[in-house]
Amino acid sequence: MIENLRIENLGVITEAELTFPDNLIALTGETGAGKTMAVTSLQLLLGAKADPAKVRHGAEAARVEGTFVVPADSPVLSQIDEVGGVYEVDNGEGVILIARHIPVNGRSRAFIGGKAVPVSTLNEIAAQLVTVHGQMDQIRLVSPSQQRTALDTFAGEECHVQREKYADAYRRYHEAQAALDDFANRSKEGARERLALEAFLAKIDEIAPEEGEEDRLREETQRLEGAQERYLAYDSASAYLLGSDETEGDALSAIAAAVRQLENLAGRDGSDTDLRDRLEAAEKEIADIAQTLNERSRETYLDPEHLSELYARRQALQGLRKDLGMGLDEALAEAEEARKRLEDVSDPEARREQLEENVRAARETMDKEGAALSQIRRAQAQRLSELVSGELADLALPDARFVVEVSPCEPAAHGMDTVTFLLASHKEAPLLPLARSASGGELSRIMLALEVALASQNAPEDTTFLFDEVDTGVGGKAGLSIGARLARLGESSQVIVVTHLAQVAAYASTHIRVEKGTQTGITQSSIATVEAEEREKELARMLSGSNSDAARAHAAELLEAVHMA
Repeated sequence: MIENLRIENLGVITEAELTFPDNLIALTGETGAGKTMAVTSLQLLLGAKADPAKVRHGAEAARVEGTFVVPADSPVLSQIDEVGGVYEVDNGEGVILIARHIPVNGRSRAFIGGKAVPVSTLNEIAAQLVTVHGQMDQIRLVSPSQQRTALDTFAGEECHVQREKYADAYRRYHEAQAALDDFANRSKEGARERLALEAFLAKIDEIAPEEGEEDRLREETQRLEGAQERYLAYDSASAYLLGSDETEGDALSAIAAAVRQLENLAGRDGSDTDLRDRLEAAEKEIADIAQTLNERSRETYLDPEHLSELYARRQALQGLRKDLGMGLDEALAEAEEARKRLEDVSDPEARREQLEENVRAARETMDKEGAALSQIRRAQAQRLSELVSGELADLALPDARFVVEVSPCEPAAHGMDTVTFLLASHKEAPLLPLARSASGGELSRIMLALEVALASQNAPEDTTFLFDEVDTGVGGKAGLSIGARLARLGESSQVIVVTHLAQVAAYASTHIRVEKGTQTGITQSSIATVEAEEREKELARMLSGSNSDAARAHAAELLEAVHMA
């Protein structure tokens, strides 16, 4: 519910602050006094489009702020958390501040809990706080889609769940039908496509590449090429040290000869013994190195035939990649899709039968879920018809019959039903669609009756209803009936009604008057709660347009009658 409203520089309102209690609140005032601006301020808090032209002349911007109170477990608070807004929780209630700033120049700004948010977000969140009804809502009431929505809302959670099941079945049916239609369109080119697919797959299958094969072959080739190079190095080095058919002489023989030469010198005077010893040590080390080289050359694995096979395989893969104009991993993915598609075109009749079976099964499921949804709607339509007809009897339409008709139609996203609201306004009148049978005043009462029925079914206790001139086109006894019904709705919800009827305003627990005046030559409006004598004066004005003793007496009599009712 809305607890407080503050308005600055909006239309003829310079500054106003209102506190809204529970129950029924009436907002009244002369034509042009500013009632519309008061309603506009509430609608701005609910995400309505801002009009800079409504900023008060001479002001730079208009501001509207509202304080809303919801239960501490309300999902609205979670949504505010998601957008980064803040709120207070006190005594099991969440207190939310919502604001709109409308500059003369530039974009308007919306705030929830001190956090700037897009207007669309404000609309989504605030729409859960206040249900607004005005003359445009009466016009929308005659549209089939709005009537279906009203019935589904009345039907509650069971209907919502079943509607979701139907929507899923409806989507699956259309997907199956689209697949069949696509197959039918493409089957004309099936033979040509089949040949192209077979040729493509033949190239793939001829080489039969594996995923990542090129990288693996490259690594193995490098390994074998390295083995060949190592073998040649080991063998050549060993040959130079030990000798071979391809080398002239060997290092060990030369060192041995040098050792012998030094031994001859050492035997004479012993002066070259150290050189001989060093050569003998080098001879032993080189002999050991030569032996190690020889062993490593024998241990090095050579498989020139396998290396040749690797070269041939890599060349074949490169040729396939060049022919296809794509990488091999991409070609393998394309081949997988091609095999699936080839299944479709290789045996078109079998594929057609499968797709037709899919459509048949999907249609059967859709019809089943649609029938279940229709059954719920028909049952709830009977209940809604009875409730609204009963409400109309209390709204000065005692002989009116209201019927919610649910008739079959072609499957659509919303279901397989057409929902039509029918009205016979008196005993002799035939049942006709609202657009053809209801006057403006009757539409107002039907809308109110529907809202009461919906509220009695599943409206949360913290709902606020805003009725903007719901009593248009009615008066007298009918006005009293509407006032009484609004008061009853106000027993469970907060109800704000903008009215021109004293008979409606008299039932309000709180009466707010919008009054236009002139200060220093500038027209401006004030908004205040009226009580006791001031309320009698306002009701007298509404009854007769004057503040005469007779009008005041009539107003007092009206208040007393309402109080006694």
